[in-house]
Amino acid sequence: MTELGNYLREKREEKGLSLEQLQTETKIQKRYLQAIEDGRYEILPGSFYARAFIKNYSETVGLNFEEVFTQFENEIPKAEKEPTEFVPRSERNKQTLDAKDSVLSSWLPKVLIFAFVLALLIGVWAYLANRGNDGADSKDSNKPASVQLDKSKKAENTNKAKDKKPEKPANSDSPKKPAEPKKKEFTLTKQATQGITTTYELSQADDFKIAFKMDGPVYLEVKTGSKTLAGKMFKKGDTASYDLSGEKDVELNIGAANFAKMTINEKPFSYPIPPVKRGIHQRIVIKNTASGKQ
Repeated sequence: MTELGNYLREKREEKGLSLEQLQTETKIQKRYLQAIEDGRYEILPGSFYARAFIKNYSETVGLNFEEVFTQFENEIPKAEKEPTEFVPRSERNKQTLDAKDSVLSSWLPKVLIFAFVLALLIGVWAYLANRGNDGADSKDSNKPASVQLDKSKKAENTNKAKDKKPEKPANSDSPKKPAEPKKKEFTLTKQATQGITTTYELSQADDFKIAFKMDGPVYLEVKTGSKTLAGKMFKKGDTASYDLSGEKDVELNIGAANFAKMTINEKPFSYPIPPVKRGIHQRIVIKNTASGKQ
């Protein structure tokens, strides 16, 4: 057992927590918690998750994870650049364009043949219709002038009846529906980036709602002032949403950001540090100037 493992186990026992209770609190499997206490990090999924699990363990037993990481720096596995393989966006876009070109090239000849056949059928139909009209006009010309005049008057009266629009009542008491108030278009302005931390200013926002959809394993922490709304691992397919309306300051700590699709008020959010270039761990601080909360 390592010094870090002994230290964490002592703090857990001081809190009166069993490994089963700690598993319930942290959502980390018991065998991984036991491996951390025994110093057997090779059992864990990887160094990135080892650091995330140790952080979650430390905070659950009331420790400052930054102090723990500093004190036991030599024992804790070093962070990896990527937990899994990541296909660059440019390569994904190229694959998508190639697939679209392939579909278009296979369907284009069929579309052209269909258009030609359709044009041919329309031409035949127009020719037959014109011949039918010519025959009808020839028959009408042989009828007496009085019969033709009567038909003309009937057609004129029919057209007038069609063109006549119903008059609206002079006094209409039907109430008009009140126009629904439009929501303000919020503005998200980037202030500064220092390391992996980027600060934004949110203004002109009636609501402040953040949502996530996970495409892989993600560690997510959401804080508002001194209150922590989330601090755990999510798996592929999980979703999370938080209504932060009225909150003044919000801090997001996102591990494996390339697997976390994020929206603000239902609009996609682009991470300030592309995961391909600068790694996957990011911190986002949002200052809500539209909040009425002091």
